[in-house]
Amino acid sequence: TGEQAKAVAAVTDSLQYAFANRNSISGIPREFLLQGITGSGKTEVYLRATEYALKQGKQVLVLVPEIALTAQIVRRFQAWFRNEVAVVHSKLSQNERGDVWYKMLTGEANVLIGVRSAVFAPFKDLGLVIIDEEQENSYKQEERPAYHAREVARCRCQHSGAILLMGSATPSLETYYRASSGSIGYLKLTERPGGSLLPEVQVVDMREELARKNFSVISRKLRRELIATVHAGQQAIVLLNRRGFSTFVMCRDCGETLTCPHCAVSLVYHADEQLMRCHYCGNTYPVPQVCPACGSRRIRFFGSGTQKAEMEISQMPDVTVLRMDQDSTAAKLAHEEIIRKFAAKEANVLLGTQMVAKGHDISNVTLVGILAADSTLNLPDFRASERGFALLTQAAGRAGRGDKPGRVVLQTYDPENQIIALAAKQDYETFARQELERRREVMYPPFSEILKLTVADKDEEKAWKLADEVAAFLRNRYQAEQWERTEILGPFPSGVAKVRDLYRINIVIKSQAMEKVKACLWSSEYKTVRNIYFDVDPITAI
Repeated sequence: TGEQAKAVAAVTDSLQYAFANRNSISGIPREFLLQGITGSGKTEVYLRATEYALKQGKQVLVLVPEIALTAQIVRRFQAWFRNEVAVVHSKLSQNERGDVWYKMLTGEANVLIGVRSAVFAPFKDLGLVIIDEEQENSYKQEERPAYHAREVARCRCQHSGAILLMGSATPSLETYYRASSGSIGYLKLTERPGGSLLPEVQVVDMREELARKNFSVISRKLRRELIATVHAGQQAIVLLNRRGFSTFVMCRDCGETLTCPHCAVSLVYHADEQLMRCHYCGNTYPVPQVCPACGSRRIRFFGSGTQKAEMEISQMPDVTVLRMDQDSTAAKLAHEEIIRKFAAKEANVLLGTQMVAKGHDISNVTLVGILAADSTLNLPDFRASERGFALLTQAAGRAGRGDKPGRVVLQTYDPENQIIALAAKQDYETFARQELERRREVMYPPFSEILKLTVADKDEEKAWKLADEVAAFLRNRYQAEQWERTEILGPFPSGVAKVRDLYRINIVIKSQAMEKVKACLWSSEYKTVRNIYFDVDPITAI
């Protein structure tokens, strides 16, 4: 399309200048946001920019947020560049990873596609870095060493003189703010190639379903649409942002919820294994016959996970279901096999968690069902709205990418929620404007930086004592040095207060003078205390 050609020209112009003037700074941007509605052809822009970089003798790094997305983008790139392409992800063995590293270092391969750790790969001559779905949280590693692949990529580009191209239908508000304020190049794709339209979205109020005695996780509307889609020889994707068979197990007599003894979270029932699993530490436990608190036998399963939804959908006439979640994709290359089967029409419904909601381009998919659309919107986290909007928009965008029109059934218990209304219209601009205004009022990124300190200890009292000590130290230095526009919050228990027998206490610092805060901590004794974890720009502040 004309918009794609314009985007390619802008990127190649910057590449041409960057390769000729590596150390020079001019008005030509070295970093771009490519914002395109779902199905607008961002991958085509990636391919043509890559082709130009390779012709100039440069190498290209392509980052994707999840293993589940590598297979499809790898096929597109291999169709263009054949043996030039190498792939790296967490399921590779050490030897396989070593082979990939060697190919990039020697120039035997010149395009590397991988998840976040690929940002550290060695290159002979890096010229272009592409980050697909740049808003995704999976680019951030929260365990030590905590890093964000987008920020590491930005630094690598600055050091190597490479160009950074970030693509998304729903960019992170930090990146959108930089683009809309002119700090980086801003490219837009507002139409789908071939003139196909965005899918029609219908919001279903699940409160009405309950009032009409429908206790299923599938609304009557979605059930009708699924059956009609299958009978028409078309396919559907159903998103449920939960794993397991039920969300939790509870005693109906005393209200006791069965929790992991090592983590402060509920255990999840897995029907295929007939056991309960902790999704934090991975430990499994048998399903008790009686309540451990009161001895009652009235133990029931509440909520709905992917296994339960799979069972309900598979009972519909002529429906065959493939399930894609963390449990069904534990084996190596399981993601690719599931997508291959679905693309080959071996099943007509793909059900899963977030990994089914983005990146897949299957032309026969004409229906998307979104279960519990509001489940992520009310979490106590400043990024909850942004994450929820992005997930809903990305999921809806899987429908109608071919020549057949798409439909979306979005199920919610809160149909009046403005985020859901904006996601249904795929109105990112209005969402971003309103959310940025809220962020400005309470001084959250991009209007400040955040640093989260987590104190972890097996002794809860020791953890609180150290956290109080660190917080007091920071407040004293803040008052003495008068850091501008800084807030020190906490200490308070982490969102999950105990994981693997470690109690976790947080201190959160919001500041427009973060370099001073970092310098203060860097010169303090706390820098080397083993059970204090520092997370700059954390995904969540809880």
